Amino acid sequence: MDLKYVQCPYCLKPFEEGDDVVVCPECGTPAHRACWKQNGHCLYENKHASGFVWQIPYSKEREEAELKAREEEAARKRAQTFGTGNGGRDTRPDGMPFDNEYGNYASYTTGDHGEMKPTMRVIGPDEMLGDFRVREYGDLIQKNKNKYIPKFFIMDRTKRHFVGNFAAFIAPTLWSAYRRMYGLALILVILQFLVPLIALDSVVEYYSEGVSLARQYVLTDATDEAAAEEAMSALMEKMPQPPVALQINHYIIMAIHLLMGMFANTIYKRRCEQLLTKAKTIENADERALFLKRRGGTSVIAAVLFAAILYTLLNLIVSIGMQRGYGQQEVAEATTKAAEAATKAAKNAQEALIALWRK
Repeated sequence: MDLKYVQCPYCLKPFEEGDDVVVCPECGTPAHRACWKQNGHCLYENKHASGFVWQIPYSKEREEAELKAREEEAARKRAQTFGTGNGGRDTRPDGMPFDNEYGNYASYTTGDHGEMKPTMRVIGPDEMLGDFRVREYGDLIQKNKNKYIPKFFIMDRTKRHFVGNFAAFIAPTLWSAYRRMYGLALILVILQFLVPLIALDSVVEYYSEGVSLARQYVLTDATDEAAAEEAMSALMEKMPQPPVALQINHYIIMAIHLLMGMFANTIYKRRCEQLLTKAKTIENADERALFLKRRGGTSVIAAVLFAAILYTLLNLIVSIGMQRGYGQQEVAEATTKAAEAATKAAKNAQEALIALWRK
């Protein structure tokens, strides 16, 4: 029983560590042994028949001491579970570490009763991640290194080959170009347009027929809303089925998005390892730092360029189809509009990439 800040009911002196204390067997009231012997009975003997049980009395000093002890114990447990890093400045009051330069590594351990307990700590710059130090990965990744390095840690420690990447799932080609993996971005462009280009005749015929039907049913002078809806309904009924090439291409694009969302971080990690291995062969420290700066980091310009390539190829295929459905003058006008649309799309893509980059 902790009797700190509690007084003896007889002499009213606070109990101190090392005092000879006895407890009443009936109600649990503590007292100095000498005081008990002097009085010969419990101070609350007349209350025993009513079932009186002694309780530790309220003490402001005791309450403050208990609160301080609880806070110190909570801080100790947080430090043990989450790590303190930088002398404890990386740990918030709720126990979660602040983001530091290289991020935080989270893992799970099994508790005494089989439950999964999260553990998290700050990643240090001199820790080894595979064959390289964390600071070397940071020098190469640059932008958002505190987000990618923890993912690399998870893959390295758990031997998992995939950790989700939302940006790569949404825009795989643009993400690859943004992360300066130009070869991968070019391969993705080829995969997305290979089948339509091989079966160009059937694709162009589909778009050509669609344009002709649009001219016939939709692009009319009808101003009545009911007539416009009727024309659109008739167009949907007359529209041809997409050719097999476009259907195959649809599944290819879906597969690209899904696989890149799953394995983009693995691909990026291996790319970093290749560049870091090459950087090790550069003896001059300044030249090595310059190599990592130029080959690593991000490139908004590259992402915008590949966005323009994608929209140009798409508009090229559509324009060829429009050429068969329109006259030459209309084709020229449509081509101009397509170019304007491509420029606007590239600008929108740039804004989207900048938004992703800031995240």
